[in-house]
Amino acid sequence: MTPRRRIDEPGFIAAHRCVGEVGAGRPVILDDGTRKILVAPLDGGVVLSDTLAISTARASFLTLGEAPSFIRLPGADAAALMALASAREAELAGAEITEGGALASAATELAKLAERLPAMTVGHVDAAPEGTLSVDVADVLAFRRTLASTFVPIASAPVPLAAGATANVTAFRNAIGGCVSAVAVGDMVPCTLVRVHSSCVTGDIFGSLKCDCGAQLRLALDRIASDGGVLLYTAQEGRGIGLVNKLRAYALQDAGLDTVDANVALGYHDDERDYAAAAAVLARLGLEEVRLMTNNPAKAAGLESSGIRVTPVPLIGPVTPQNADYLATKRRRSGHRL
Repeated sequence: MTPRRRIDEPGFIAAHRCVGEVGAGRPVILDDGTRKILVAPLDGGVVLSDTLAISTARASFLTLGEAPSFIRLPGADAAALMALASAREAELAGAEITEGGALASAATELAKLAERLPAMTVGHVDAAPEGTLSVDVADVLAFRRTLASTFVPIASAPVPLAAGATANVTAFRNAIGGCVSAVAVGDMVPCTLVRVHSSCVTGDIFGSLKCDCGAQLRLALDRIASDGGVLLYTAQEGRGIGLVNKLRAYALQDAGLDTVDANVALGYHDDERDYAAAAAVLARLGLEEVRLMTNNPAKAAGLESSGIRVTPVPLIGPVTPQNADYLATKRRRSGHRL
């Protein structure tokens, strides 16, 4: 069994700092113990070379295999590399492809953690600017799971809901400032009704008809206000790819891809969400057994793998002309019970 990492360990701190560097578009050094490379985000960073690190999902979409990879496209500029990283169709003539192993995996994981496109240009460490940060690939790959265990309650207050009840809203914060909100009505008892809802700016706030997220949020709040329960609002926009990349996925959908293939084309899995943080918050609330409002078996399985016993409860929103294909894809390709 792998020992649990702590947030005061140098490796965790180094990984956190490198996430910030990548988010700011600056290069970092990755070290796997035998080799070091310089990487920078293609999305917003300096182009280090004509070589890209791409994720397993993007490599699969390009039919290059099922492993993170390095692709060198001799003489490619930023536009050509962006097409290689995210276009529906990419020109691979003359490309040199090698399996990237842990280095490519860590490079694309850093980009995901920074909500950048999971594609990094690769350079030689001799070209690293003075002061460039360095991190071990193992610390990058362990960072997400370590962080999920650090959520603690910070502030709480009663909030009257339009759904007709007063909820106790508690903000949980992790070690680097990320937040999960728990909206609780009534007492916390075994088999409490729970909704784990991933943020959706377009659906929850703008009222987009492209998805059923806003409708599910309102239905869940209505049920919790009536029967008691908890809604966890988590910052996992676009099934965990972030708002910017969700909009990129929308553009690919408009070009003919479904919601699954659009995510994969951008280098993501169909669903990038991790429910370890939600499970940690539920455990903090004393809820180790819940009735989970979801149509998604992967969500139930994610919570159960983190120690929460789950009984699924359907939460069916309206089908509209705008979201019918989206819902059909969720049922057909992601196993949602609709």
